[in-house]
Amino acid sequence: MLAYFGADHSASAVVSFQPTILRELGYTASQAQIHTIAVFMVALVLAITVAWFSDWLQHRYAFCMLGVTICMVGLVIEYPVGARYFGMFAITAGVYILMPVLVVWNLNNLGTGYRRVIGAAFQIGGGNSAALVSQNVFISKHAPRYPEGFGTGFALNIMAGICCTVLFFGLRLENRRRDSGIRDDRCTLPQDELDNLGDDHPSFRYTL
Repeated sequence: MLAYFGADHSASAVVSFQPTILRELGYTASQAQIHTIAVFMVALVLAITVAWFSDWLQHRYAFCMLGVTICMVGLVIEYPVGARYFGMFAITAGVYILMPVLVVWNLNNLGTGYRRVIGAAFQIGGGNSAALVSQNVFISKHAPRYPEGFGTGFALNIMAGICCTVLFFGLRLENRRRDSGIRDDRCTLPQDELDNLGDDHPSFRYTL
């Protein structure tokens, strides 16, 4: 949830600073709307491409870190204003890559049934609360640099990357323990309990 929180902050941030960037580029309201289309179309294509490769490789961590890295590149770009416009592409693409992969990664590792339902609700519901943060750190009098807003976004993206890394190594360690038979003692449980273990079952392997 913390990684999703960090990504969602950047997603909400785009909405906060996008009008300022487009206004500095001299676009009118109608022109600004047109120039946002390209931003989201690029993000859409990248998100679908990454989703396909992630599913094909059955791997999530590297693609999460790719999204974090792209987003952080966009967050550190300040001037000139044309470069900040490119930063909008990077931030939007980064979060469009990161957020879906995080949701799928979470669901892959929660077994089946009620665990997935509760886990998804907790992750998305809690993570979306980052919008409350982003709406309060982009202070209009500090436009167009928004040091508090972009600084907060950069820090939260670092947090997201750290969370993904800790999760990756933790899951890999647990998979190795199960490969070595450390969790095989659970096989002695009654059959009805064994069938309901979900991701705690010794034969379950976490997606990395």
